[in-house]
Amino acid sequence: MLLNNAPAAGQAVKSVDGSPVKAETATPHTHAMPLKSEGAVVPGILISDVSIVEHGTGKRSIVGCFDQFIFPQFPATYGRFWLTIWISNLVGTLSELNFTCRIQQHGTGHVIFSNSGTLKFPAEQTFERSGVFAAAMMVQGAVFPQPGTYTIVILLNDQEVGSRDFNVILPQQPKQQLQEPT
Repeated sequence: MLLNNAPAAGQAVKSVDGSPVKAETATPHTHAMPLKSEGAVVPGILISDVSIVEHGTGKRSIVGCFDQFIFPQFPATYGRFWLTIWISNLVGTLSELNFTCRIQQHGTGHVIFSNSGTLKFPAEQTFERSGVFAAAMMVQGAVFPQPGTYTIVILLNDQEVGSRDFNVILPQQPKQQLQEPT
């Protein structure tokens, strides 16, 4: 490792008080830097009615998955639903992870829902680049002002790591058949 302020080979080194220092004590010492998260990625975001983690096995059950919302009128609210997010490419040792979820109107960026939390691990956890883990967040009270495309945005430690679009629509109206007069 090169340090910008390290003395060149053979250069005299002086201590703070100006007295000479032996060459072997002037050698810079390096310390391993703590690992940091590098470029986490969110390969999957599912919308569902329920997201459950089984105690003991850690198996995740996702009930009532859907890809769009259909409302008869606007503004509209869907009680509560869950976002389950898979995170990969998280590298390093962490004791906690700040997690934020936003839902915004596509094109305008108008945020209709935002929630943040901290995932605290019981002890420091080391993550390998090839590992994948999941987290879920409940969405309650989101009001969709109008039909259109909305975007779920996921942030980890204030860095955007993934997003996904979904549609909010009106139900299709049945086509009326023309009746001939009798």
